[in-house]
Amino acid sequence: MSGSYFTLKIDKCSMNLCEYLARQVKQQSDSPAIKRRDVDDLTYNDLEAQVHRVAALLDERDIGEDDHIAVYMPNCPAYVPLIFGIWHVGAVASPLNIRFGVDDLVFVLEDIQPTVLFTSGVIADKTDELESRVISLEHVVEVDEEGEFTEFPAANEAPSRVKRLDEDPAIIMHTSGTTGDPKGVVQTHRNIGAQVDSGIAVFRLAPDDTAVVAMPLFHVGGLHGPALMPLFSGGTVAILPKWDPDELLRAIEDVGATYTGLVPTMMVDTLEAAEASEYDTTSLRFCFFGGSPAPEPLLDNFRETFQVELSNYYGQTENAGVSITLDPEDDLPPGALGKLTPAVRGKVVDIETGEEVEPGEQGELLLRGDIITPGYWERPDRNEALFTDGWLHTEDIVRRDEDGYFYYVDRKDDIIHSGGEKVPPSKVENVLQDMPNVEAVAVFGTDHDRWGEAVTAAIIGDDITEEEVEAFCESREDLPGYMKPRRIVFVDEFPRTGSQKIDKVALADQVEP
Repeated sequence: MSGSYFTLKIDKCSMNLCEYLARQVKQQSDSPAIKRRDVDDLTYNDLEAQVHRVAALLDERDIGEDDHIAVYMPNCPAYVPLIFGIWHVGAVASPLNIRFGVDDLVFVLEDIQPTVLFTSGVIADKTDELESRVISLEHVVEVDEEGEFTEFPAANEAPSRVKRLDEDPAIIMHTSGTTGDPKGVVQTHRNIGAQVDSGIAVFRLAPDDTAVVAMPLFHVGGLHGPALMPLFSGGTVAILPKWDPDELLRAIEDVGATYTGLVPTMMVDTLEAAEASEYDTTSLRFCFFGGSPAPEPLLDNFRETFQVELSNYYGQTENAGVSITLDPEDDLPPGALGKLTPAVRGKVVDIETGEEVEPGEQGELLLRGDIITPGYWERPDRNEALFTDGWLHTEDIVRRDEDGYFYYVDRKDDIIHSGGEKVPPSKVENVLQDMPNVEAVAVFGTDHDRWGEAVTAAIIGDDITEEEVEAFCESREDLPGYMKPRRIVFVDEFPRTGSQKIDKVALADQVEP
């Protein structure tokens, strides 16, 4: 395979992540850092001034090293200087999932005990209740979403940048909580720096690249990918306030975007919007995708429609983002995730014994390296199960071929146990996605008296009957009998997590007989 970046050595460094921004300010002070729709763009000089105003506000309120600051904001230009301003004073940022209900938000806030909550008037309906229920909150600061910070102290009142070392936390980012209470994943300055350095090398980013952020900024796929990567490499960022495929297409044309990142459900939405769109998207060079398996027909359609290269983006919050991907200019074998990025090592082990398996055999993916979290915030019980001899258990079942390409099988906990057989939902989904008139499909297990779990397929599509689905499955020789759906349900839409993944837990509850 071409693409020498897979052997790239990233030099270890000890520094506050704000140093990345300071470097770009020196090199491209007047270049656009953040594109804004109805007001002037922010140059790197402007962005640094905003960061300093945030830092000055925090310093004025005696907030500093190792304090926890929560950011409860929708996607907006202000998000970026808030995060950097928190880092500037040596504090730890906690981006909150804006789709969480109040109880989950209270759980997260009580978990991290922040002294400050940055928020927006757009979601102020929950803020009063949060302030009354979370004792640690001393300051709730409403922020202008465009990032003008007119009520903040002047930039020249900011304190000096606080030095941070490799192991110092930069972010505590909570998982979505679909399998229990949200867990706070600690990401150090080294974790994030190595992740972004790796992404810049893999995707060959340069100052003339412009990204559109479509994923939520409280998620690694939004913040660490299309937001921090271009800013750390002197590029430009445009931020969608919420997911809207028409707005994505408009933004690509308006800013001349060269790349973006999506989850498969977003790719489906974008293809549907493109059918009636007249926006010019020819500036788009590549798109990375991840969050859930993407069927090959969807990828082929997206690639052909937009004439772009596609790169899989396999990763987790615990990996600070991507850990397996592919150079956009290389050919990805059908069904492959890609190869390990420069900042991580990986191995595939037998689920029962923990021994490394031979190429071609399935097992759990274990990872270690600079991008890997040191653990969950105040969860020693969970941390003990998370690591074995320094290797992170991803709980993803994969296989690796002789050439080092990884192939996703399924989540360890998502494997359906039906009649003594193990059924990977992604295998069934890929088959059903080939059926005419099927727009989207999600496969999962539901309780069954005889089989333990019944293979259940929830389908979005037009003019399809249960009998037609059954006949299609019978016609497919690549779908063994035990993998064929025993329950078929039709739905209008899928519930989604805050990161736009299909929420199969909620979906199973919705269709449970």
